[in-house]
Amino acid sequence: MAITTLELVKQHLRYDSDDQNDLLDAYRQAAESAVLSYVTDTFSEDATTGVVAYPAQFTQAVLLLCGYYDQYRNIEGDMPSDGNYLPPPVRALLFQFRSPTVV
Repeated sequence: MAITTLELVKQHLRYDSDDQNDLLDAYRQAAESAVLSYVTDTFSEDATTGVVAYPAQFTQAVLLLCGYYDQYRNIEGDMPSDGNYLPPPVRALLFQFRSPTVV
């Protein structure tokens, strides 16, 4: 399922040490799960490598979401929210991979 790597998340968030590896990997895993839960399109594995080739927007969405999780690691009053569980920039990257649902 890996869309990103821990090293890429550390680089994006500008963490130099290995002190936060567990926390950052938890952010990465949660962000990847949230991104894949949000999109409705499906992507298949490459027959040769067995790896799913996700669009580049997925990597950026995961990195943005990791940054969001890092900045608002506690439930704080000043955390921006518009009623959705993904921040608007993340949804903007992913909207084309989601079919609207009617309830």
